[in-house]
Amino acid sequence: MKTILLLIGLLIGNIIYSQNQFDGYIEYLQDSTLNDFINKWLGVPYKYGGKTKQGIDCAQFSKHLYKEVYNKTIPGVSWMQWKVTQRINKDSLQKGDLVFFKSKKSPSGWHVGVYIGNNYFIHSPGRKDHVKISSLEEKYYEKNYKGAGRA
Repeated sequence: MKTILLLIGLLIGNIIYSQNQFDGYIEYLQDSTLNDFINKWLGVPYKYGGKTKQGIDCAQFSKHLYKEVYNKTIPGVSWMQWKVTQRINKDSLQKGDLVFFKSKKSPSGWHVGVYIGNNYFIHSPGRKDHVKISSLEEKYYEKNYKGAGRA
């Protein structure tokens, strides 16, 4: 029983840490609409096909962000988002661009996040995870980077 409680405590502590580790960076964004959106969604669990704060998948998350922050409508499926966006080079990324990855974890083989600057992006990464900020320089994302698109 103590072991289970310890594991739960570590898991909760890890989620809180991962949500708080970018607090200063979020303030740096200087975009109150994007900041507010990020703060409301950090820590929301991943759910395949999910569309709400009870659980959301990567494409629905980026679709929701685009609608709320940029007042733009994009499809709710990663490969369709790829199809409707203009290709851009990695060195030309701007806040709000979509970043795409190959994913063996996803049934579609795709993963998408929204670039927020300084090589960081926000996304809903997959099962047993939650909405969080990651770096394009992380080995996994560097290796599986497919490209970027601008809506």
